[in-house]
Amino acid sequence: MRELLAVEFVLPVLIALLLLTMRDSLLLGVISLITSLTSLTASLILLFEVIHVGPVNVELVSEWLRLPYIKPIDISFTLDPLSGLVSSLVCGLTALILTYSISYMRMDGKYSDTRRYWILMLVFMASMLVVINSDNFILMFVGWEGMSLCSYLLIGYYYGDEREYWIGGPPNKAPLYRPSYSSFITFLIVGCADALMLLGILMLVTLVGSPYYEDLAIMLAGRGIPEWLVILSLLLFLIGPMSKSAQFPLHVWLPYAMAGPTPVSALLHSATMVKAGVYIILRLLPHLTAITQTYSNVLIIFYILILSGVISMIGGAVNAGRGVELKRILAYSTISQIGLMFVILGVAGFMEMPLIAGTATMYHLISHALSKSALFLVAGVLIHVTGTLYIDEMRVYLKDFRHLFVIALISSLSLIGVPPLIGFWSKEFLIEVIVGNGYYTLFLAIIIGNFLTAFYMTRMLIITFSTSSNVLHEHHAVSRLMYYPPLLLALTSLIIGVIGFDVKGYLIRLVTVIEEIHMVHDNSILIGSTITAIFSGVLLAVLVYEQRLLHISPILAEITSRPRFREMVSTRRLWEVSTEMVVKLKSVRQFLLLQAPRSKKAFLIIKNSLRRQQVIVRGAGKGFIEVISTGVNYLLDLVRAFLSAKAFFKRHQISIKVVGVRVGEAVFTGVNYLFSLVFGSIGRFFLKHLTLLLNAVGSADMDTFLTTYVITLAILLIYILAITIG
Repeated sequence: MRELLAVEFVLPVLIALLLLTMRDSLLLGVISLITSLTSLTASLILLFEVIHVGPVNVELVSEWLRLPYIKPIDISFTLDPLSGLVSSLVCGLTALILTYSISYMRMDGKYSDTRRYWILMLVFMASMLVVINSDNFILMFVGWEGMSLCSYLLIGYYYGDEREYWIGGPPNKAPLYRPSYSSFITFLIVGCADALMLLGILMLVTLVGSPYYEDLAIMLAGRGIPEWLVILSLLLFLIGPMSKSAQFPLHVWLPYAMAGPTPVSALLHSATMVKAGVYIILRLLPHLTAITQTYSNVLIIFYILILSGVISMIGGAVNAGRGVELKRILAYSTISQIGLMFVILGVAGFMEMPLIAGTATMYHLISHALSKSALFLVAGVLIHVTGTLYIDEMRVYLKDFRHLFVIALISSLSLIGVPPLIGFWSKEFLIEVIVGNGYYTLFLAIIIGNFLTAFYMTRMLIITFSTSSNVLHEHHAVSRLMYYPPLLLALTSLIIGVIGFDVKGYLIRLVTVIEEIHMVHDNSILIGSTITAIFSGVLLAVLVYEQRLLHISPILAEITSRPRFREMVSTRRLWEVSTEMVVKLKSVRQFLLLQAPRSKKAFLIIKNSLRRQQVIVRGAGKGFIEVISTGVNYLLDLVRAFLSAKAFFKRHQISIKVVGVRVGEAVFTGVNYLFSLVFGSIGRFFLKHLTLLLNAVGSADMDTFLTTYVITLAILLIYILAITIG
């Protein structure tokens, strides 16, 4: 197994060094693809072996690092079904994305020397594999920082800051951001979070006396450490996964990460960076729940996971529903879907069998990886074909791009959770865990998330693809090789979805070693609620963006164009109508007060004199007609006031149907701005000398930056370690 493990993630690093001597773009791509396929083969063999043999520990280097009062640190790895499944997923997706990149990178004429791209992609994959398979905090953090470094360099790949590579906008409506600025924002937020995570790791290692995961709960329980110190170290550690997975309030960097090449976005969202935070919490889940048996207040970290996950799930979906930049819509969608995984991981802390929730999280992680990587690859084709980032400017003809539409449709439906695709089974598994443990408030939040997901994905498809042959711009040709990877991913989602229930049972037995588990999913109300939410979201998007039924009809538009109507709904007329309504409301009150004694008098008259009955009934009928007439007049006044208000909003370019969304947007943007200020201050304080160096040498000087980054990290590590031990 040592040889296979070395092939899996040591070989990509060695090949990356070899690529420095080559220049041909096609040769670089083919060699990188072969390397990723070799790693995939090794990871699959290891997966089959651990399924039959069981979990094993493999040691490559003994006593790699010795520190005072701490157990010697080895370069060793844990191989079990969880690490094997995720490693195979990472290698498989990387191979498909690199296949796509062979054609994608050859279309980029301004950056013809692609060595930097292929080297960083291989190191990116190898760093994620180190995080997945490591059995101790120190080795895991090496891979963790490797991903941070690769993400910074890949997001800022277009370091020349040419105008065509800027993101944001649309122009004249929203700010635009250069790739170098976007990569620096990512480095600032993720780097500060990683520094705090490192502090938490060093505190845990010092408190426990061992860097290994398996010693965490056992040695903490026997040392009598103050509870507040354990909670503080775990909270500092938790900042790293929350930042890596772009969860509230550390989510602001992910939309900026769309500045890099589209295959980088696909790999970052589906197989590496964003999934690393979810995976490390999933890996430590049994140990964290074991700690709560000794330190009950440690449950606060699970409350934080739930709260952060719910806010990210709803806030990310709202932002995706209002976005016009294709890659940013998918980025906010990722924030929302990862938030759902964080909710389940938070719930796991309160379960008797937390690994069931962990299995559900892993199932959705696989489902989301397949769908989101396919959607990003489709987005890369659409952006190249149309030459624009914005969905309202694409409007590609459906008949000419029907294959691309089918791929996007299957992937979108899987992300929404429509049966029989894999996304349906993964989301239903998550709902089963939530409802099975009695968290009905969280179930309602997930239903709202499903509704919003169905809305923004349907909206994206409707706006991007057009049934009209009147194209907005000339289409550029793309290689057929770019169609095959997303097609294979979409078919995989469909095939796994057909046998999705069996896959769910197999994952439960594989990860939790349980033969059977009670299924609460027999309740048809749960499935009905999910399907209803999805159908409502799709229907609303179709009505708003396809049928336009919620827009002003042509008849109403014709009426509103008349001069008399404009005079009626003018601002002055609106004030007059409002004043008249107040006067009439007062008259109604007076009328009703007058009717009370009349009714009493009428009752006495009817009782004492039947001869006057006809007259009284006639009078009562007249009064009833008067009340109805007054009510109708008031109703008409309300309609006029509504039309006046609608015209007022329209004149000020405010759409009534998006007022609620804009209120949510304002709150979310305000929170984003607040945390941007906080992290900007932290970054300027801790990274002042590094910022000055970047401004001096420029982002193109990668060697100087890399050297400074490593030296700074080493100094920080030694300084914190000295303080902690001393």
